[in-house]
Amino acid sequence: MIPRKGYKANITSNLVNQILHLIIGAATSIIASRVLGPQGMGYVAYAILIFTILGNFGHFGLNNAVIYFKKRKKINPTHLYNVNVTLLILFAVAISSVLLVLRSNRWFLSDYNYLYILGGIIYIFSNLLFTHYRSWFVADELIRESNRFIITAFFIKSAIIILLWLTRTLNPLTYFYASVLGMLINAIFLGTHTGEGFRPEIDLALLKAEYSYGGIIFLAACCDYLHLRVDQLMIKQMLGTSFLGVYSIAVTLAELMFLLPASINTALLGKLYNTDEKQKFRQVMAQTYKLTFWICCLLALIGIPLCLLIPFFYGKAFAGAIVSTQILLIGTIFSSCAQVSMQYFFSTGKPQIHLLTTSCSLLINIALNLWLIPLKGITGAAIASCISYFIYGLFYLIVFIKKEEFSLHELLSISLSDLKLLWSSK
Repeated sequence: MIPRKGYKANITSNLVNQILHLIIGAATSIIASRVLGPQGMGYVAYAILIFTILGNFGHFGLNNAVIYFKKRKKINPTHLYNVNVTLLILFAVAISSVLLVLRSNRWFLSDYNYLYILGGIIYIFSNLLFTHYRSWFVADELIRESNRFIITAFFIKSAIIILLWLTRTLNPLTYFYASVLGMLINAIFLGTHTGEGFRPEIDLALLKAEYSYGGIIFLAACCDYLHLRVDQLMIKQMLGTSFLGVYSIAVTLAELMFLLPASINTALLGKLYNTDEKQKFRQVMAQTYKLTFWICCLLALIGIPLCLLIPFFYGKAFAGAIVSTQILLIGTIFSSCAQVSMQYFFSTGKPQIHLLTTSCSLLINIALNLWLIPLKGITGAAIASCISYFIYGLFYLIVFIKKEEFSLHELLSISLSDLKLLWSSK
């Protein structure tokens, strides 16, 4: 087994990984937006959104239980691996079969031909396995190792998009398949480096125990994901594909803020699962929370005026994304804090807190979108999401103070000593 790296090294690795994703992803996104236009971008964005939902949640909570059962329940790793991968394969086959039946009867994704459906099946299968394999690395704090494989897959995907552009073969279908290939490579790279071989096994007692914990996180994760994506689904239905294409750029740019929690979360979760001292456990959480909040505030202040450059990079057709992006940036400050906060409750065996928070936030977002989209279009969707993101973050702050007995000073007051303590963590 490769020795675990320190908290600082893992966060740094995540941050570098996210920055590379940001720079290269922005370049390929600009290229694709200019070639495909709002209609084409909206068309592909919707397909990727649907297959991502199915891939992210097609395990029905199994992948959410991996770290907890490996670290807290001390289940034999090889047995846990074999049982889980066996069930994931069965889920992938079942989802693919249902998807094909629905499409053949034109009940679902009828606007997409079977090449998209085939690519979607590959994407779903790869995503299910990738999420499981990533949890294996996080459980042992092997963040740097997993990041090396993930960024390599991303480089390959980006190179394919640029090559398609240079050869004038970039279109909605080829752009879609570049994303599919990127996910497939991710799954292959991580799967071949988990240190585990695969032999089919079924253990109903273990699966029942995993779902008693992971099922709650699964429902919360569904609500969390939909909370971040329901505005796009509603815009597609209420305003059309072109408006979705413009709004998808606003979402993509605003969610660059999530690079910070994305850089922190796996390292934080691994750190919390491997920290037994209560005081140190709370200190790591409080320091991470306050740094997330203040850094996101700074990033929002920088990002809001930069939104004026959207038409310059993406083209005048995307000028409508300026105001929506600015509004969403404000909301993502609070959503970022919530994404960091949830790791605390996962590691303490209280996933029901996350379920309550995300379900309430989702319902609020849906209600606000139903009201504001007809009034303000995509700007209304941005306002609705901003308000629900604020409530999302505020709820966690209240729970920390009222239930977990953190003080507001602990969570928001930052000092030089906080930075030194956090970055010297091992």
